Amino acid sequence: MLIKKVRGFPDHLEEECFQHDSLLSVITSVLNQFSFLKVSPPILEYAEIFSRTLGKESDIVNKEMYSFQKGEDSFTLRPEGTVGIARMFITQKLDRELPLRWFYYGPMFRHERPQKGRFRQFNQLGVEFLGDKEDSADMEILSLAWLLVKKLKLENKTSLEINTLGSLEERTNYKKKFKKFLSDFKSQLSLDSQMRLEKNPLRIWDSKEDQDKEILKKAPILKETLQKDSLNKYEKIKHLLNQFEIPFKENHKLVRGLDYYNDLVFEWTSSDLGSQSAFLAGGRYDGLISQLGGNSTPAIGWALGLERLSLLCHEFKTKALKLGLICSLEKQYQEKALKLIYDLRLEGFSVYHYFSGNFSKQMKRISKKCLFALIYGEKEQNKQEIILKDLKQNKQVSLPLSSLKQELQKKFNNF
Repeated sequence: MLIKKVRGFPDHLEEECFQHDSLLSVITSVLNQFSFLKVSPPILEYAEIFSRTLGKESDIVNKEMYSFQKGEDSFTLRPEGTVGIARMFITQKLDRELPLRWFYYGPMFRHERPQKGRFRQFNQLGVEFLGDKEDSADMEILSLAWLLVKKLKLENKTSLEINTLGSLEERTNYKKKFKKFLSDFKSQLSLDSQMRLEKNPLRIWDSKEDQDKEILKKAPILKETLQKDSLNKYEKIKHLLNQFEIPFKENHKLVRGLDYYNDLVFEWTSSDLGSQSAFLAGGRYDGLISQLGGNSTPAIGWALGLERLSLLCHEFKTKALKLGLICSLEKQYQEKALKLIYDLRLEGFSVYHYFSGNFSKQMKRISKKCLFALIYGEKEQNKQEIILKDLKQNKQVSLPLSSLKQELQKKFNNF
């Protein structure tokens, strides 16, 4: 029997892992600027917290959760991060610590159909701002995402889309109105939308089917049913986005598929990602913590999928900044080369070596792993020199062993 990989659970090899680590380094540096601190909730939670908060009729709860029974308890591998954050806040009794600025990173699990940028196990980084209901909190979250987009040089190939869902009561009223409108066209809807009409009608706004799009052109939009307070909040956010010079467009179809959202919702999207165009998305969820049994706590946050972000950030696909040492000396004379490697590591350099085989074989192996090669043979040993070769530019220079560390420091600082 052949050993096979589980579908939708990717293997990330070394270059991809390096790219992810490089992206995380940039992201965490921006998070530090905004004073967000890392927390780490578990991968496994009681299944009930997701079915209670994500919506029993949502696709995640109905189709996508990885759940299992152990004794009398039902558990779920987390399909998203926010609910676990809310649960952690409640069980750790952190009401007196508000406001809290948290971020988390780790794997999530959803049984979806795998496609470009979408897996069944995927890595997600999320930020959550708990305990602040003011517009300033919304702008902290939005400006954080925008600064990150700029740091990653994505501002010209991505766009911010925003919408408002109003209060939970307003959203519930709109859902009834929307469902009533669509009921008159039920037979003309796609099969998927006919099923969603009964269970989760707002998700019909996400439909890619032409017959659904045509019907939706005449459908009432949520914004038309909102009261003055909700509309004023939304107008203030748009005003602040303009003041911050953060470009955006309104998308009244943007409703988000989870029940816990209210007021502001948003997505950063890119046409480079195909049909799964959003790589960062979030919104306000003021009722989630009380829904789980905690005290009423305003909150807002977003999450990004690292695999989707990686597809947009091609410049992060370079090799790690490593030195590779090639030694053409006979085995009994390799001691000096090994000692040199150890001394360089003591100075903080990352060094790879592969002494098996001839010079050509060593160079081929090191070229796959490193950006620079150090070449050390009999000629170099006799002259107390070493060759430093830039593998990217295919240029090399001979250096005295005595000044190697200083020259490498200069080279790496300027890289």
